[in-house]
Amino acid sequence: MVNTLSNANTRKLRAGKPFHLPPAAQPLRSTVQLVLEDLKSKVDPVVMLTDVRRNYDWQVVMQPDDAAKNRWTATLMLPAEPTIVKYHFLVGETKIQESRQAEGHNQPIYGEWLDVDFKIAVYDPAGMPADWTQGMMIYQIFPDRFATSDPNRPLVSGGVYGMEAKFMQWGDIPEIPPTGRDFFGGDLRGLIQKLDYLQELGVEVLYLNPIFEASTNHRYEAINFMKIDPMLGTEADFDDLIHEAHARKIKIVLDAVFNHCSSDSIYFDITGKQSALTGIPGATQSKQSPYYRWFKFKEWPTAYDGWWGFGFMPEFVECPEMEEYFLGENGVTRHWLRKGIDGWRCDVSFDNTEDFWKRFRKAVDAEKPGAYTVSEEWRDSTHYLLGDEYNATMNYRFTWMVRGYLATDDLLPSELDDRLQVWMRDTPAPAIKAQMNLLDSHDTDRLFSACGGNRQRYLQAISFQLAYPGSPCIYYGAETGLEGAYAEDGRRCMPWDALDTELHDFFKHAIITRNASLALRLGEVETMLIDDAQRVYAFARRYGAETVYVVFNGSENQAQVELPLSGEEDGTFRDLLRLQPAVTAAEGKLSLILPGHSMAWYSR
Repeated sequence: MVNTLSNANTRKLRAGKPFHLPPAAQPLRSTVQLVLEDLKSKVDPVVMLTDVRRNYDWQVVMQPDDAAKNRWTATLMLPAEPTIVKYHFLVGETKIQESRQAEGHNQPIYGEWLDVDFKIAVYDPAGMPADWTQGMMIYQIFPDRFATSDPNRPLVSGGVYGMEAKFMQWGDIPEIPPTGRDFFGGDLRGLIQKLDYLQELGVEVLYLNPIFEASTNHRYEAINFMKIDPMLGTEADFDDLIHEAHARKIKIVLDAVFNHCSSDSIYFDITGKQSALTGIPGATQSKQSPYYRWFKFKEWPTAYDGWWGFGFMPEFVECPEMEEYFLGENGVTRHWLRKGIDGWRCDVSFDNTEDFWKRFRKAVDAEKPGAYTVSEEWRDSTHYLLGDEYNATMNYRFTWMVRGYLATDDLLPSELDDRLQVWMRDTPAPAIKAQMNLLDSHDTDRLFSACGGNRQRYLQAISFQLAYPGSPCIYYGAETGLEGAYAEDGRRCMPWDALDTELHDFFKHAIITRNASLALRLGEVETMLIDDAQRVYAFARRYGAETVYVVFNGSENQAQVELPLSGEEDGTFRDLLRLQPAVTAAEGKLSLILPGHSMAWYSR
């Protein structure tokens, strides 16, 4: 169902030219009607279409709508296989496309308006995310900085690409500039000791940054994908983590870096150290190496392709041998699923081919049907979500939208709503509630810093994240206000001895309240109020008989608004967040006085 208020808002933002609202993502073989409005033309418009995956073009002539002036329609039968159908309209020689702006602000992309073809995602319903992934509560952990089982335990490192490792005291600020060589001693046993804390916080899924053997603290350049990094623990520690997490009904998602490895890895072995240990030559040690074809050498063995040009991270070639190692029956993907993990987050998905990820998905489904798969994609990720690649993406589109409205004042409520509606149209409906909705991560500044340390802005953004459709992902330490002006600066130690109890208590109450509400976890969403003048935005979440009205004042000034209710609702509405006073409905609305930078989740 098209939201009436959002539809009117979309028209308003696109006034002055023919209007077209693309259909939402559709199942295979669906029939849809395209409607072009506000077009005065003596010639019939033509829809120029492309099936992106099959590189197939076709066209359909539109017909005038006898029931409405300046309105044209065309009926389409969509493909029988997953794809993106892109299209634009031709009126004579005039092309009509969609103008999209950046997600987090209202300025033109790259200094000019970006006109792109409209699109319809065509998805396979059989490949949509499992029920358990819908609306789950995710918590991301950077293993070296979350918890240590013993701050005095000896740490051993073989060095970091010619640099000596630095062993830091828990709570020190990470090294500036970042080199990846500063270690704080977080480990799997320390994480196990904090599982009760995470369970009490309401966490249902843990997403761990890489834990396989590597040289750096971030471990995004594996030495051996089949081995736990010794600094993090042993395989027995990993087994205990799986057992103890599952006993608390917490699932585990690991980080898959299948695009590149370490130059010191058993696969590449630029120094010869690994070959001496294993007896199997790496790609730089012999052209007869079983790994030789995994890499693209410009001049063997010294010149080769590295990820983004970094020599210490040689890129893989997607040859059969490489794919068998990662995707085969005894390969990396299936091995760790067999060991008990519940899913994979895949690093730099855009740097592997989509054919690779289709085969990856088949490997996942063969080993553990219903496992959770997440892409790293900073832009529009619709092409990954069609049912034959990933269940979800790290939803950075959502990140920039919410930050733009509540952290930086770069978006008006109308602009926020428009972007949210575009995202939901792009995404298959059965996948929306499985999307990893994050506001910061190991690759961004910290949300608290993005909010300028303003606690109210910060809590507003978190409240939005928890209440909007999707699976919110909290970055470790968010519940105590960890700061960081850039990615590596934000990878600070969890301050276990100095938690911000006020923030922590808010997070705990909000998360548990959200988890207990079917409306907030699984409900449909409807925009209820857009007030640009006062920067107020409100939406409703509904599931069965339960409705929660979520409202934000994005201004520092007090706002007075009338929040419309869905029907003949009456009685007293209380704020589930316990921040705003109860209010009694009258004439189908709530009369609200909202303090500056405030929010509420109203429910009867």
